[in-house]
Amino acid sequence: MTDLKLNLWWEPRDPPQADDARRLCRFVNGLPDFDPIYRSWLESPKTKKKTVPVPLSEAEAKQLLIDNVMQHQAPPGPWPELGSHIWGGHAGPPPYDFRKSSYADTDCHVGEFGRSASVLPNYVFMRLSDARPSTGRPWRASELRPLMKFALEVWNPVEMCAEFSFYNLPKIRDPERAARLAPHARARPKIADSIMAGSERPLRPWIGWITYLPPEPAARAKCPADVEVETLPDGAALVTLCEAPFGKGDVEGLARLHALEAALRAIQS
Repeated sequence: MTDLKLNLWWEPRDPPQADDARRLCRFVNGLPDFDPIYRSWLESPKTKKKTVPVPLSEAEAKQLLIDNVMQHQAPPGPWPELGSHIWGGHAGPPPYDFRKSSYADTDCHVGEFGRSASVLPNYVFMRLSDARPSTGRPWRASELRPLMKFALEVWNPVEMCAEFSFYNLPKIRDPERAARLAPHARARPKIADSIMAGSERPLRPWIGWITYLPPEPAARAKCPADVEVETLPDGAALVTLCEAPFGKGDVEGLARLHALEAALRAIQS
């Protein structure tokens, strides 16, 4: 299974300003320009049922968001404040490529608004394939950065990071989370420590193979000399550790990652 993910998160947005149907339409239709694997969103290799049609019209995107809105359990019914969940596995055009090395999927939670238990409840999580069908090898940083810039234009996320699943992001205690969890911990003393472990959150900005720095932290960042920094038109930056992805046993790659972690700690919160 692939070890590389591209994740982005953003804040609750009022529906009239969120424009989620247009954004989803543009996102789905634009992804195949970066790799043909994204010419399908499927439920499973067994059913081959489409969860999202490609290409996708804005009217279809609007209906998808309606059909996949989160639901109340009691009484049953739609819960629009919690947004919509849309997911699909990618296998290219028919007859589809279901090789394990080509597996990729995208998980979208969009449209949450109002008060939320999370600061950044909306997200797009993209699990990237071990090998791109178009090249027969893993993504290179120079190939993934254009896709990241496209996702940035579409969704305008607050956080974005191409990361490895083996890397544990540095965390900090979150007083608000701790306050919310404390009553549950007191009620269940035997697992109180486990419950309160959820009171931590990752330091932001998130750090990974390719790190997105919004304009304000990018202006203050002092990155190591051996990383590549691409400054975007609005002053934000994409910070790349190296051209090729690496594994958890790569001493040089991990050293670069931890050096960046140390260098950016001053601008994280």
